[in-house]
Amino acid sequence: MTGIVLRPPVRRGLVVLALCALALGAAGASAGMVPCRFEVGVPAGTPAGERIFVIGNHPSLGSWKGSGVALDPAGPGRFRFAGAFPAGTRLEFKFTRGDFARVEKSAAGHEIPNRTCEVAGPGPVEARFTVEAWADQVAAPAPEITGKHVWLKDVPSKFLPDKRSVWVLLPPSYDTAAARTRRYPVLYLHDGNNLFDPASSFGGVDWGVDETVDELSRTGQIEEIIVVGVGNTAARMDEYTPFPDPKHGGGKGDRYGRFLVEELKPAIDARFRTRRGAAATAVGGSSLGGLISLYLGLTHPDVFGAVVSMSPSFWWADGGIIPWAVAHRPAAGGPRLWVDIGLAEGEEALAFCRRFDRAWRQAGSAGPGYAYHEIPHAAHNEAAWRARFAQPLLHLYGAARAVRPARPVSRSSHSDVHPMEVAP
Repeated sequence: MTGIVLRPPVRRGLVVLALCALALGAAGASAGMVPCRFEVGVPAGTPAGERIFVIGNHPSLGSWKGSGVALDPAGPGRFRFAGAFPAGTRLEFKFTRGDFARVEKSAAGHEIPNRTCEVAGPGPVEARFTVEAWADQVAAPAPEITGKHVWLKDVPSKFLPDKRSVWVLLPPSYDTAAARTRRYPVLYLHDGNNLFDPASSFGGVDWGVDETVDELSRTGQIEEIIVVGVGNTAARMDEYTPFPDPKHGGGKGDRYGRFLVEELKPAIDARFRTRRGAAATAVGGSSLGGLISLYLGLTHPDVFGAVVSMSPSFWWADGGIIPWAVAHRPAAGGPRLWVDIGLAEGEEALAFCRRFDRAWRQAGSAGPGYAYHEIPHAAHNEAAWRARFAQPLLHLYGAARAVRPARPVSRSSHSDVHPMEVAP
């Protein structure tokens, strides 16, 4: 068998991929390019007439931006993609009905890992897939999170059109008699879907925030904190970008910021025993979540006194965040700030992070609360962020020394599920 190697997923409820070689002629293919054809079957409940898309990590698959690439109809309930990729390309992708609110899921409603495909070459290949369910047509399963937590469902906003889930992870001592009057610092993290449970995480791998925070807290390496994971929506690109990008749009980050500052934070402070000042409140995220975290930390220094910006998309709008951040840094110092980037995330992402680091240091903002790190071999995905999430926690809440990532532990869970209203 030649051409393409598919790695079957290993988590529960995932689609099993079937692979077969296809004798496609190489005529018309560029030198070194391998012709590939994907065919996908969709569930019977797929709305008639809706288009099916593939989106992934290659420009021919949309580079994880926008809707991706529309598939061609290939008969009742089937769609086809045809393209060519350089030999040696590793593809990661998913199927959607146009956005991530309608992305494929397992039949039980779990997130599935990115489909992976290694184009080995030289022969042409074909792969067949089956979508079991769509995100908007299957109920989300209850989260499996280590430790005491509260799941706030369908949180509304007057600033944003979509309701979202919010997960609140409480510290080990929260319900103990000795801590009845104790208040805790709070870390707000974007992309809450990806933080705690692989069943809800993009790609089927979560950050392990619950395990990492629990281990570091119980071993005394960090002070106990409350973590608020703010779920994303189909409008993620709009909400996580501070200004528009000519190619990708977006730019509604101020509205998302108002939701956090004017609605969600007051509701969290009213319900939980938080330390409410900026010195005890941090905001963080990765990718576009890292971009919007820096923006919000500088836009609302009276609310957020610390920022975690992992693998930030500082390339957005041709690096517009960099001169903006320098111009809007506080006159006296700045927020405690963690910035990191993996050395396997691509030259563009690395170049813009280095440009930010130089500009921030030259502006005199790199005080003792600032940390910038480049992580060898780290890619742009949840597995990489999971592997190093302990480091920004130690920077903000504990001793400034490296530790190994928290070991996987059994998922004991004590959760409450509530609808939530935010203050008008």
